[in-house]
Amino acid sequence: MKVKTIMTKNPVTITLPATRNYAIELFKKYKVRSFPVVNKEGKLVGIISIKRVLTNPDEEQLAMLVKRDVPTVKENDDLKKAAKLMLEYDYRRVIVVDEEGKPVGILTVGDIIRRYLAKTEKYKEIEIEPYYQRHVSIVWKGTPLKAALKALLLSNAMALPVVDDNGELIGIVDETDLLKDSEIVRIMKSTELAASSEEEWILESHPTLLFEKFELQLPNKPVEEIMTKEVIIATPHMTVYDVARKMAKHHIEQLPVIRGEGELVGLIRDFDLIKVLVKSKC
Repeated sequence: MKVKTIMTKNPVTITLPATRNYAIELFKKYKVRSFPVVNKEGKLVGIISIKRVLTNPDEEQLAMLVKRDVPTVKENDDLKKAAKLMLEYDYRRVIVVDEEGKPVGILTVGDIIRRYLAKTEKYKEIEIEPYYQRHVSIVWKGTPLKAALKALLLSNAMALPVVDDNGELIGIVDETDLLKDSEIVRIMKSTELAASSEEEWILESHPTLLFEKFELQLPNKPVEEIMTKEVIIATPHMTVYDVARKMAKHHIEQLPVIRGEGELVGLIRDFDLIKVLVKSKC
C-alpha cells in the first residue's frame, strides 16, 4: 500500500516567523498534537508539537522550538517504509513532501490505525499480548495538575492512567487535557546579587535583581477533575484488528490493558501496533 492512499492531504501548516502563543491557539482550535512548519517559500522546516511548547514556556519565538530532524517520505513510498521511519525516529508522524520539499500531506500513526489496521482482516489473527507496554507510569487521582504534567513529561508518555486510593483504574489523562486549562503567564522573579567580601555595602543591603520569566500555569485542582472517566480498555488476548477498531471508533491513541477483574497490567499504544505492520511479510 502506498503512503498517498491513507495520508491526510493538505495539512494545516505554520509559516515562520510565528510565536508560541499563535501555535497554542492552533493546537486548541484543531485539537491535534503537532503541525508541520514551513518557511516563506513553503518548504518544510520541521514540526512543532504540543510537548515542545509545554516544556519550553520561556521561549516566545516558535523558530526556537521547532524540531527540525523529522522523517519525510514521498507520496508513492510504501506504507511499511513510513512505519519503519516512525519507529526508527521514535516519532509518531512522517511528513509527505513533493520534489521541492513542500508538504503535501502528513501520515500519522493514527492514520495507519484508522485507515489500514482497523480495516485489514488479516490482523484478526494477531494478539496484542507481545506488543503492549508492561512498564507504565500512573498518577493518583489527587495529584495536582502541575505534578501530573511533570510525570507525563518525565515518562515521555502521551497519557497516564489514573488510579484511586486502592490502585484501581478510574480514568486516564493526556497532554491535550492539560493544555485545555493551561496558559502562559508572565511573572516577575528576583535573585540576590552575589558579592565579594570587600563589597560590604552589598552584604548589608542584599540588593536583588528583578527579571521577567514566562511560566506555564495550570489551575490548582487535582487530576481527577479533568481526566477522562469513561476509559476504553483492552485485554491481553484481544487482536490487533479489534484494538485498532476500538482506537478508530473512539478517536483514542492508547488503551489501558486489563486482566481478570480489572487489574491494570499495562498500556497498548497505537505506536505499539505499527510494529506489527513492520514485521509483516506482505
